[in-house]
Formats: sequence, structure tokens, C-alpha cells
Amino acid sequence: MNITVTGLFVLVCIGLAIWFKRDSSFRRREFLAVSLFWILAVATPWGATAVEKVQTMIGNGVQSASQTVNSVSSK
Repeated sequence: MNITVTGLFVLVCIGLAIWFKRDSSFRRREFLAVSLFWILAVATPWGATAVEKVQTMIGNGVQSASQTVNSVSSK
């Protein structure tokens, strides 16, 4: 299972939205600055490499978890 760049971006956006919603000193300018940072970080070649590594780690974790669940439930 591979998570696409769009899927990973959506997860980051959801995390940021929850974080800013719970922060009492939330400012729209901060949200835009952080969002712009993440967009630029993913758009650079270094960011793309980092995203690929994160995709691999998440994919391996999900695959291990599903294998564990399947082996436990088959017993």
C-alpha cells in the first residue's frame, strides 16, 4: 500500500487544522504561513525525497499491522 503525495498532504492539512482549531491564539496569518511552508517543502526536490521516505515508512507500517491482524485473527 502506498500513500500518494496528495493523501499525505491531506493528512498534514487535517493535522494542522486540528492543531490550529485547539490553539486559543489561532491566527489566519500563522495558518497561511505554515501551510505555505509545507507546500514549498514538498515542492522542492529535497521535500519530494522526504515525502517518498515517509510514504515508504507509513506503507511498511500499515502492511506490518495488517499482516499482524490477519495472523492473529486466523488463529
